[in-house]
Amino acid sequence: MRKALFLLLASLSSAAPAWAAEGDWDRAKTAHERGDYAAELAIIRPMADKGYPFAQFNLGVLYDEGKGVAEDNAKAIEWYRKAADQGFAQAQVNLGIMYEQGEGTPADPARAYFWYALAESQGDGQAPQAKQDIAKKMTPAQLQEAQRQLRDYRATHKFSVPPTPPVPGSGAGHGNG
Repeated sequence: MRKALFLLLASLSSAAPAWAAEGDWDRAKTAHERGDYAAELAIIRPMADKGYPFAQFNLGVLYDEGKGVAEDNAKAIEWYRKAADQGFAQAQVNLGIMYEQGEGTPADPARAYFWYALAESQGDGQAPQAKQDIAKKMTPAQLQEAQRQLRDYRATHKFSVPPTPPVPGSGAGHGNG
């Protein structure tokens, strides 16, 4: 499965963050498209620091890909987690992939399942299959523990980012990098 690398889909304009009206999202998108990751970083880092999940996700992508910053999977996980904890499905999927593949963290199928299940509940199109695939690699005890952690997490976390419906014709609504 491929990680969501940057939210460049035109269809996201209706789901764009509040700060997009100020032109920041368009400027960041344009900088990304032309490969000016330093400019993109300068735009999104302040937004990420303020808690905007779109910006946190994209900062995670920059660290994940080593664009505009040194590649650092641990930092990518940190930023994806901030967005994921707000209900940002693409960040949840990326965390699932990182835990599944052991990128920046030891491989952990139970944590991968956990993040895929959360992304599925947020309407992500890739998550159901990813969750099924990782479940096949887990012991019954691992699966039971992942499901317990998921129940506990859901009991204490209310997401501030509404689920994003899949984009018609895009497969899962993810960018292709």
